[in-house]
Amino acid sequence: MRRHDYEKEAALRDRARAEPRRTQSHTELAAWLTRAGRLAQAREALQAGLASAERPARIHHLLGLILAGAGEFDAAVRHLERAVEHEPTRFQFMRDLALAQGAAGRTIESVELLRQAVALGGDGAAEVAWLLRVGERALAESGNKTQRHPPPVARRAAVVERIVARDPEVAEAIVARQAQVRAEDHETLRAARRALASLLAAHPAYADLHFGLSLVAEQLGELDRAIEAAEKALKINPSYVAACILAGRLYRKSGKRERAAQHWRRAGELRPRWVDVHLRLGHVLREDGRREEAAEAYHRALGIDAKCLEAKEGLALLDAAPAGTGGGQ
Repeated sequence: MRRHDYEKEAALRDRARAEPRRTQSHTELAAWLTRAGRLAQAREALQAGLASAERPARIHHLLGLILAGAGEFDAAVRHLERAVEHEPTRFQFMRDLALAQGAAGRTIESVELLRQAVALGGDGAAEVAWLLRVGERALAESGNKTQRHPPPVARRAAVVERIVARDPEVAEAIVARQAQVRAEDHETLRAARRALASLLAAHPAYADLHFGLSLVAEQLGELDRAIEAAEKALKINPSYVAACILAGRLYRKSGKRERAAQHWRRAGELRPRWVDVHLRLGHVLREDGRREEAAEAYHRALGIDAKCLEAKEGLALLDAAPAGTGGGQ
């Protein structure tokens, strides 16, 4: 498993610009952005790669997986189809396209492609053969008619669980970033959680799996479980900056501002040039009434970016607050 390394972003972007025809330059940048939860930018990186890469099959495949993980099955199918067009004998591409087609309700196409995948062989062929039997039975029961209605939630969840089990980074791509998660999103998130829990049973020392589980648990409203997973990631890799930031956010949500401050201080030590961690620390210290410490954090942010409006606003709130209060909003 690859660990998060935010120091690599500039190098990855430079390489993508310097090597626009090289597929790996774009997929590595997109993978990093996906792991950071910056899905829009990950998609932009992959779209840029599609416009310039010499062999775009892997780019189409990765974009298709991200879209499928997010429940956008029709868009996922389009990109996975292109991956198969470019590399028609690659078992993995054919299998994932068949799964996405089935999730999109295109059962006849899915079954036909599963037949081709079984004939092609490869790692996982036995599982595909089982899926083929299930699909053929579904076709027989439906009178061999293509299903055009939206797939049931349970089927979408099953597909997501299989995808995350094969590529756990997709779990971070499907984590919703809105304040309120829809009911149908809960099924998808629980499917991702099951897949990650299963992977962790086999690989308990993988910090990235604990990090992904923490993100999913947070969206499900399971703060205690999310905190536990984030702390496990940090125990395995104490320099895991993203996990530090995540743990700070979770502790702040749970009302444990001192614990949040501890994690954001640690993140600031690991990445002293990151304005964001100093701002987060300043905000939580201000909420806790620790005016001098909050002011120090805001000034550190301004020392990195003298034009930082958020730091200036934080200092203004401290100045405007009566003595003995934190200047919270």
